[in-house]
Amino acid sequence: MTGWQRIGFVVIAVAIGTAPASAQERDRPNALSITATVVSAAADAGDQAKSNEPAALYPGDEVHYRLVFTNVVDVPVRNIRFTDRIPAGLVYVPGSSRSDGDDVTTEYSIDGGRTYTATPMVDTIIDGQPARRPAAPSEYTHIRWIVDDLIQPQAQVTAEFRATLPDTSQPRTPSSSRTGRDR
Repeated sequence: MTGWQRIGFVVIAVAIGTAPASAQERDRPNALSITATVVSAAADAGDQAKSNEPAALYPGDEVHYRLVFTNVVDVPVRNIRFTDRIPAGLVYVPGSSRSDGDDVTTEYSIDGGRTYTATPMVDTIIDGQPARRPAAPSEYTHIRWIVDDLIQPQAQVTAEFRATLPDTSQPRTPSSSRTGRDR
């Protein structure tokens, strides 16, 4: 891919629990307030500030996404699952998914968010025999964080990950990956 790409993302959060017992409980507001931001993009911040447009990305640039989830009701909530789509054209940076929660599990999808696992596997053929191998980060489509702890009223859980715009003009090696741009 050459040139630049605009950045953005979609977040889905679900509070899973027992069904409300009364009409009053059914009328409660959603338990979570979601704030999702692009913390940084390697593109020139001055360009973005001048135009109010999303930052432009160039091959090799990295984007840092942060999601903050706040319990806005007056009771603790539990069994929270929140999902973020990895923007099309970007590749998840292995090991970059983090959360500040004590009991948070991270899972990944390679099938558009239909299924999740800690290590997605793909079927392949090795020496003429069917085999399974871990999916490459470029195959990841979504990230899901599962918060098993209670989230107290007004408490927050922060999750983040990084993604990069691949530079397909040169072979990818550990020494060729970079952040920022030299232009």
